[in-house]
Amino acid sequence: MLTAVCAVAGALLVVLVWLSVLRTVFIPRFTPTRTAKWSSRLVTGACTALARRLPRRAGERVMEYAAPLALFTMAACWLVIGSLGFFLLGTAVHGSVLELGEYARMLVLRARDDAVTALAPAIWLSTLLISAAFTVHLLRFTDAYSRRERLVTSLASRAREPLDAEQLLATHARGGSRDGLDRQFKDWLDWLADVHATHSGYPALVHYRSVCGLTWVRAAVIMLDAAALVAAVAPTWAPPHTSPLLHRGRACLQDLAGDLGSPLPAVLAPVSLQGREERAFGETVALMVDAGLPAERDPDQAWWAFQCERGRYAPFADALGHRLLHDRVEFEDNRGHGRPIRLLRRKGTFSDG
Repeated sequence: MLTAVCAVAGALLVVLVWLSVLRTVFIPRFTPTRTAKWSSRLVTGACTALARRLPRRAGERVMEYAAPLALFTMAACWLVIGSLGFFLLGTAVHGSVLELGEYARMLVLRARDDAVTALAPAIWLSTLLISAAFTVHLLRFTDAYSRRERLVTSLASRAREPLDAEQLLATHARGGSRDGLDRQFKDWLDWLADVHATHSGYPALVHYRSVCGLTWVRAAVIMLDAAALVAAVAPTWAPPHTSPLLHRGRACLQDLAGDLGSPLPAVLAPVSLQGREERAFGETVALMVDAGLPAERDPDQAWWAFQCERGRYAPFADALGHRLLHDRVEFEDNRGHGRPIRLLRRKGTFSDG
């Protein structure tokens, strides 16, 4: 009875490990494997809890190691569970529970039982292939991270916070470059699609810190704000990729916030001001119109159109930033750029504040 149970349990563990490896590395999907998901949740959850109790700089250092530790924890789970599976198979072949010394001798082909020794090549081959698969996973992981940071770093030289979206639009409007703005929206549409796919399939990647002061979540909000502003103020002038960019941004941020279990209100507020507390909407409209953007809606209508769109992504981005402790980085970055954080009282119209 013991032999049969160990044989079935051992074979099942080895098969499950390899299904996890194949699914994670070679068949990535929007839904990660349980091993990838839970190793990421346990490690990053522990790192986040520790970082919240430490000073900002020490906490940020802890968060820098969260994603790499989650990756290597996943690999360790594969190796440990696979080894346990082969240990149970060895027990089934041996006819009784293997001692650790006998298992070690089996690995170096010196076990007393030849049938047990015959398992050693399978163990070493499985370990070698898992290590090779994990190396491939690391390469794909770092490549996805590099693609994410390429546009973020480029944007960081021109924008740091959501209020800078107006300046980006004004620059294109002054130059009459609607096509240039459309190309930029297309680049960010492709970027969001890539982030959505890779960060859903590789949960540890969500926690990987950005290389510059601008976080990837805030970069997404800046570009989505730019698209939402042009759609609210000049809907017929808006470039063709404006609506697809907003649609993809909503899906990306909502799904990633849901994957992290980020706390969100049951009913989202109709007015979303995350990062936009320092400027009244009337000033935003005036800046863009002065730069040459056609005012196809009056400011009140534009305000509500903008809020209708922004309420679908900004609260989720805010929840993501809070969960990932980006709010500490962004606060420090704002202090370094001499922009005091102050909250202005708004009601529901463009002229308040």
